Amino acid sequence: MINKNVITASSFIILAGTFFVTNDAIINYLAENRIKFYHFIFYGIPAYIAVPIYLFFNGSLKKNLKCTNYYIPLIRSFIFAPMPFITFICLENIKLPEFTTLNMASPLIASIFAIFLLKEKLNIFTYFSLTLGFLGVLFVIQPGFENFNIYFLVTLIGVIFITTTTLIVNKYHYVTTASGFFIYGGLIIHIVSIVFFIYDPIIVNYLEFFLITTASIFINAAIFLVTTALRMAQKYYSSVFCLVYLQVVWSSLVGIFIFDEYMNLFAYFGAFFIVLSGIFSIPSQLKQLKK
Repeated sequence: MINKNVITASSFIILAGTFFVTNDAIINYLAENRIKFYHFIFYGIPAYIAVPIYLFFNGSLKKNLKCTNYYIPLIRSFIFAPMPFITFICLENIKLPEFTTLNMASPLIASIFAIFLLKEKLNIFTYFSLTLGFLGVLFVIQPGFENFNIYFLVTLIGVIFITTTTLIVNKYHYVTTASGFFIYGGLIIHIVSIVFFIYDPIIVNYLEFFLITTASIFINAAIFLVTTALRMAQKYYSSVFCLVYLQVVWSSLVGIFIFDEYMNLFAYFGAFFIVLSGIFSIPSQLKQLKK
């Protein structure tokens, strides 16, 4: 029987992927306008503080803020802080397909972390899932990469940062709750954004405010889901992370049904590979659990 935590963690990763895609699409639009990362974070503060406010009124805020080691979530918060800046500046300077492709290096980096830092024993299903997923991404995105761009490297640095934050949650899952990791995780970037906003304030229009609010809700929900999932996935971090590849499928579906952008034959072939990658992650998880 498959472990209940595997099902829950995998479901959270899949759902979070749809939220990340929505957020990236909105940021891609906003990055072309006058909106900077700190404007985006500042106007998204209500979505972030909704969690501690809810916990305060149900009487569990103090419990969720308690840590056995406060350095761990705060270090994670510092590592996460550059991510909004990296996302905005990269989407201003490289194409979305290249950005998406480079971000799909995260499962590969996660597997390296799992082997050397978490001491996980990967199996043939995990390697096969990773290979199928990355090949599928290349077929779907079909990036040009005609000319070298320094922002390719910046994007990869961002991938390392975000994967490191997920590793910390998985390795030190006992330090605090998922809500605690979420609240501490956004602390530094929100403080920094408030300071930057004070020096460079702007008044957004109704459409921009709606888009920022929507993206903030989705990105905060996605981060919370991923944090919860990887905190649960204590023994199968690498195999669960393979499901990140499904974001490309969600992105393609959004393109078809929202923007009327259809894929070519190679892209459909790649989407099939990605789905197979997700399917092969299941026996990978089962094999890890048996060990």
